[in-house]
Amino acid sequence: MKKIVALLIMLSTSLAYSQIIIRFGLGEQDGNGIIFKKNKEQIEGEVHFPKLSDNKVKIKVGNQNEKIMSADIDSIQILDAKKKLAYTFVWVKTKEFKSKGTDFKIKEEGWILLMKKGKLSLYIGGDEYGVKKDSMRVFSAIKIYLKKKEEDYPIWVSMAIPDYSSYGGVNSIFKMYGPYYFKDNPEIVKKIKNKEYKSKDIEEVVDYYNLKVK
Repeated sequence: MKKIVALLIMLSTSLAYSQIIIRFGLGEQDGNGIIFKKNKEQIEGEVHFPKLSDNKVKIKVGNQNEKIMSADIDSIQILDAKKKLAYTFVWVKTKEFKSKGTDFKIKEEGWILLMKKGKLSLYIGGDEYGVKKDSMRVFSAIKIYLKKKEEDYPIWVSMAIPDYSSYGGVNSIFKMYGPYYFKDNPEIVKKIKNKEYKSKDIEEVVDYYNLKVK
């Protein structure tokens, strides 16, 4: 189990860097990247990491600053110093459970960060992002989304908040919605209900699902 301490949540990732760190202190909020537009055009330059609700994305190409409508963008890839993929932002609709997990409400498009891609993919959505010492940082509360390959949109299942006093409420969200989301896997549901899997263990759950579920 991962250890959660005040103002620090560590979520290991299979992407280029070894971990994502969520805590106060953003670091750099721009990085070399590529914007992939829906019309197949690609624009490479210095990208300002988009907030969840940004309807425009800023990019600097050479000495020119541009703003591109989010609705015209499919995804944004942030590159590391060796021009390798480090992080991917996607502009997508999301879903939230209605009461008791019996139905969904669809939320309008927003920018979320793809953390792991597989049979079960993991996303997070936050208000501010920054990179410092080769790791992404997210400021304040974030929403955690999951998406199975057969699902149309990522679904909100939990949250992460850099304040230890708030984790009771965070775990209650996962305990409420987790069993509905993982109803296709009784073992995961059992562990959520028995508190063996909590919100802080979300990546462990994703890894287990991708390894065990056919």
